[in-house]
Amino acid sequence: MTTTTTDEVDKPAITDHRLQPLHLVVSRWLLLIVVCAIALPWLVTILIYWREGNQSSAAKATGVASAESAGSPNVGKAADPPQQWVTGKLGPWGRIETMLFAIDLPDEFVFVPPADYPPVRWSFPGSTKEQASTTLRAAGLSEAMVDGLSKEGKWSVDGGVTAVEPGDRLILSLAPGVRAKLYEILVDFPQNVHQIDPIWFRPDNVDWRLQDCGLAPTSVQLLKKLLYPHGDSSMLFADFEPALRQLPNDAERKRFMKAVSRKRAILARLKIEPDTDVEKVAQYWGIGGRRKDIQPFLTALHRVEAGCTLNLLCILPDFPRDHLYRYPFSPADGKSVKQDCFWSAFNFFRDPPEDRFNDMAYVGEVLKQEYYRIQNGLQLGDLVFLTTESDTVIHAAVYVADDLVFTKNGEAYTQPWILMRLQDMVETYAVRYAKPNSVKVVYYRKKDS
Repeated sequence: MTTTTTDEVDKPAITDHRLQPLHLVVSRWLLLIVVCAIALPWLVTILIYWREGNQSSAAKATGVASAESAGSPNVGKAADPPQQWVTGKLGPWGRIETMLFAIDLPDEFVFVPPADYPPVRWSFPGSTKEQASTTLRAAGLSEAMVDGLSKEGKWSVDGGVTAVEPGDRLILSLAPGVRAKLYEILVDFPQNVHQIDPIWFRPDNVDWRLQDCGLAPTSVQLLKKLLYPHGDSSMLFADFEPALRQLPNDAERKRFMKAVSRKRAILARLKIEPDTDVEKVAQYWGIGGRRKDIQPFLTALHRVEAGCTLNLLCILPDFPRDHLYRYPFSPADGKSVKQDCFWSAFNFFRDPPEDRFNDMAYVGEVLKQEYYRIQNGLQLGDLVFLTTESDTVIHAAVYVADDLVFTKNGEAYTQPWILMRLQDMVETYAVRYAKPNSVKVVYYRKKDS
């Protein structure tokens, strides 16, 4: 269209030889006006089509387009571009579209450590002060840093554990590579587990995670300065108290804690298309004696000529449907049922939930009697366990479909029930261990499923 328009605009400039002297003498401005008059309508038309095209592309990218006009998201980009629908692989579950989003902590759950919170302490079990200093040098601290810490740091020895309080100034001055190497050493010691309990970011998603959080630019800059690498695909943040002590007021400190407490989660929807094998899809989602309800529902939606999408919440069992994207209430007396990952995973098909699953002895007995280990061919409701190299189970979740799991990452009331990608869940727990690939995944299936 552009080429054709240009050709047509140029045509008036092909001069009539009988009028050429007049043009050359007096009519350059007139010629310009004529050209503009002819070109202007075409330029306006091009602008309108260009704007409509961009708006249509934006609607598709954000999933706003109607079911009839919405196209498949672009999956050629990096995995999980924030707030864009991504089409998953076809499987017995059908085809699922997912969107990454960040869920905020409720305002009343945001905890800001008080000003008199104990200072950060680095512990070195089985080491003398000199040996601890050697470890610090090996991690990359400069000789001036180690010497200053040796002279000015607050050192103590208790039960064979040498510890030092490095102070905020030293902590904040560490380069990312030094911080990564040092914390990789420290996190191996159980005495440091509460001092270094990091949260993780994808390197290309940091700004998105902080979107509209209300933090001052200087606070965002401080957070980014304190990020350090973990493996090839994660950036960690662990220095909560030193960072908070740099902020100007309580309101900014609360905004900071709320921003870094955001959780990566997945919103998922099932695509029902004219060529969808409804019987096969209903068989998958109807596991647990629910096919009689799932199949009529999907069959009805399959009659929509243009196809449609269905929020996965509509076809999940009662327990995950009632809990997804929600936070538990904080316990009033400390005696409430421990709603941790095991309680959540083993109650996936139970309504009402069985509270005995907060007893690990009972969990172990049920797992032994009612489940068996599998290697592949996962289906809705299979248990997903994360274990350490020593085969200690550290987390439990439930397989949903494709690479999605239903999970609650900890017993705290600040942890919501969410859908996550399996790899993101593994990453959430792997950051607590120094060695790469320290966390393994194993699967179990109920014998009568």
